[in-house]
Amino acid sequence: MKKIGIMMLLCMLAIGVQAQEERCPLHYEGSFSMGASSKDLSFMGANIDLGYSPINRLSIHALAHSDFFIPKLGATKDYNNAVNLGGGIGYQLLNNKNWRMGTLELRGTLTTSLGSSTYKNTSYGVGLYFYKHSNAQRFQPVVGIGFNARNFHGNVPNFYGPYVSLGIRF
Repeated sequence: MKKIGIMMLLCMLAIGVQAQEERCPLHYEGSFSMGASSKDLSFMGANIDLGYSPINRLSIHALAHSDFFIPKLGATKDYNNAVNLGGGIGYQLLNNKNWRMGTLELRGTLTTSLGSSTYKNTSYGVGLYFYKHSNAQRFQPVVGIGFNARNFHGNVPNFYGPYVSLGIRF
């Protein structure tokens, strides 16, 4: 499973770089996220997002993220993480043409865990993401805030809480 994940990451990176050279509607984002505590559990993780904009304001996303879950007691082991794959859809509420500051996008996502883990889950999320659209810059910072619901498939109680995400888009 790790080999498949690494291959997907390399393919997504290659597609993203090619998309930037040709100015096609593909984009790539890499970010780190952290969630507030809920039921004595908080999470943080790394996210990879390959997006495609088929029309002006709509975007379709392929997501991969690795989350590390931190119990209140602080016991951190290798089995406290989960790797999720999934997808999502986004809609630009304010875009660079109408609002000079940048783009404000509303996204909804659905991901599910790969492999076996104590923290195997299905994740549902909705968030607002802000990024600057500029032809002069190759990399744009991305800031996101949203709400995440995680349905764990084991003895761990379900998680509901806000999150913050910081990353780079190109």
